[in-house]
Amino acid sequence: MQQLEKNNLMEEETTNYLQEVKDIVSKDKRDVLMLTTKASVTGAVTGLVLGLMVGYYKSKNVYVSGLIGAVIGGVATAMIVNKK
Repeated sequence: MQQLEKNNLMEEETTNYLQEVKDIVSKDKRDVLMLTTKASVTGAVTGLVLGLMVGYYKSKNVYVSGLIGAVIGGVATAMIVNKK
């Protein structure tokens, strides 16, 4: 009877350890995703503003230049953040 209780206790401890490891890994992945998303949005907004400014000062279509700037800013920032 004592052996059965010991086995049950060991299984519970193993399950708890596994659950803790899964929680840590999922939290780390979530943190990385949040950081990358935040950086991409910030880069896209910065690129949008710079693209609008360039389009305005060079007398080009500001909407297209803003869109191109946003795409370049978002992609560049995401690539830089993922390398870290």
